[in-house]
Amino acid sequence: MLLTEQALVGLRLRGQQVQAAVTVFGDEVRRRSDAGLGAVDGRALLTALYDLPVGLPIPLGSLDAYALRVLHAAPPGVVDIGIGENPASAVRRLVPATRVELVLVHGPDGIPPREWDSAVRDASQFAPFCARGVVVSKSTESEHGDKPASPDHVPDPQPHPDLDLLLLKARFYGVGVATQSPRGLRWLLEPAPYRPQRHSPAQWLFHEQAWRQLGPDWS
Repeated sequence: MLLTEQALVGLRLRGQQVQAAVTVFGDEVRRRSDAGLGAVDGRALLTALYDLPVGLPIPLGSLDAYALRVLHAAPPGVVDIGIGENPASAVRRLVPATRVELVLVHGPDGIPPREWDSAVRDASQFAPFCARGVVVSKSTESEHGDKPASPDHVPDPQPHPDLDLLLLKARFYGVGVATQSPRGLRWLLEPAPYRPQRHSPAQWLFHEQAWRQLGPDWS
């Protein structure tokens, strides 16, 4: 399976420079744009919002004092407080504007063998948030035999035998392994499907941090 680099965007997430595949939710982007609202990546605010249903009034009396202070300080477009038919209520408007589907970790020249363990660990930290993988360097590839490629067919590189240990470790942690091919990134091992154990404000914060870097003009 090939993954074209045009489908990826460079982001800095959790202290690492990565490539990511991202889904953007146009309705929420337009709603935020109309409200003059960009990314919302305040941890306290997202935590307070996380327990509120979207679009349904919640009595202010059911919220603790700290949550009320945080919600009152929210920028326009995040939550309506004391508006409409229920003046003693709060209505959450904010939903995620984007979702990071996949993160790929690699260095400027790929990942040499001595750094494979570190690369798998670096990719593994994204397990609570999305699918994840590593990109190995061209130095770990070998070509198809001695036959020259025909002009209309460029063969995919074959994995080097030394990749076996990396693939074994990566499979154990659910981390995909990709290598560069002339037509794009080629999976040697596809990442495990993302199945979160639970949902949390930290996951929402992760996606908002991605959206802050992308911005409303990204497409």
